[in-house]
Amino acid sequence: MKNFFYEFIKKHYLLNRTPVSEDTDKLVRSIQKLLECNVIEIPSGTECLTWIIPKSWNVREAYLASVDGTRLVDFRDNPLHLWSHSVGFQGVVSREDLEEHLYYDPEHPDAIPYHYRNAFGFDAEDWGFSIRYDEYKALREDSYRVHIDAELGTDGAMKILDYLLPGDNQETILFAAHTCHPGQATDGLSNIAVLIRFFMYLGSLGRRRYSYRLVLGPEYFAAAGFLAIVSQEEIERIKAGIYLDLLGNNYPLGYQTSYQGDSPLDKVIETVFNHHVPHHENASFRGIVGNDEIFYNGPGFDIPMPGIACVPHPEYHSSKDDLEIVNLSQLEKSFEILERIVQVIESDYIPIPGFKGPIYLSRYNLYIDPKLSRRGYDKIHDIQFLMNKKRSCFDIAHTLEVDYFFVKDFCDRLAEIGLIKKEGSNMFH
Repeated sequence: MKNFFYEFIKKHYLLNRTPVSEDTDKLVRSIQKLLECNVIEIPSGTECLTWIIPKSWNVREAYLASVDGTRLVDFRDNPLHLWSHSVGFQGVVSREDLEEHLYYDPEHPDAIPYHYRNAFGFDAEDWGFSIRYDEYKALREDSYRVHIDAELGTDGAMKILDYLLPGDNQETILFAAHTCHPGQATDGLSNIAVLIRFFMYLGSLGRRRYSYRLVLGPEYFAAAGFLAIVSQEEIERIKAGIYLDLLGNNYPLGYQTSYQGDSPLDKVIETVFNHHVPHHENASFRGIVGNDEIFYNGPGFDIPMPGIACVPHPEYHSSKDDLEIVNLSQLEKSFEILERIVQVIESDYIPIPGFKGPIYLSRYNLYIDPKLSRRGYDKIHDIQFLMNKKRSCFDIAHTLEVDYFFVKDFCDRLAEIGLIKKEGSNMFH
């Protein structure tokens, strides 16, 4: 699995992945070879909700050079060197005029910062280079040669990858991440790599109680486009979702709640993190990162959309977010967290007791010695008290603040020996 994550990120992170571009289309085609995704195409200039799909942007060549032609900054070395949606320009400019077309970060002098603002302004037209602050300080000539062979037009189409795995019922859980952010590894691609493997796992399940949907596309615009294009009936089937961001960046894993804060999926994520991720962060809605969850969970849709992410890192939005900082073990852990979340959702049931009084635990080899685990001993009894023919295994686990799998394993044993019956549960009703 680690090798898959590494090779996928390595292959794609230096692509010029902007909202509408040939390089983003390359990523889309690559993902289609791994998952048989539907591709939603929305032409540039289309209004989706209140958003306008960006213009297409393709770069053939771009560099900043000394007057004698020596290249100092070159787009082919890293796509972050050119401002997103930079228009074409060729000529010799003075050092003074060049100044307003340079972007750098004195706090991170050896990093190329990400200049993305123009990609969010449909009519924005400007050109510029992002450079390391150390490179900026070395610019002492009177004039420089600028060569930007780039095309900004309205003839392109944004691509959204849409992959649906149907279950026994149509109630759907949505998973999403963004395909944009060129030249960066954990701000986009690492999350996609995890989700591809995760949906391969979901597809391998013989049977699914719920349906699962994967939506991948440019930040903000994909969510606006998806919600504007799909039918109201499909949207109503989406009961909750999870947005992934910044996974594998070496900083602590964490989760942020939906806007509602107390949805069933919020509670599942909280329980999984509390019992399976010893050191983690937690925050309220958009408290760690902000992304497309603000659309799905936003006005007019109100789909609970918690997020799973790593705490933003110093390399954020720069060329330092590269292969060297990717923590592959953490990506594996992220996959395992998603796996456990789905296992809870898929396996939960209501235990219907067929016994009265406390169970003679030692008779059935279910006794927990309080000298070895006082908490386990107490919780085994509490579980029995909370079986009221209405609470599911997860309801009991969440109420007692214990691991869901501890409760379910105990109930499974009781079912095996005929002391309870299992009744189906749907936590999203």
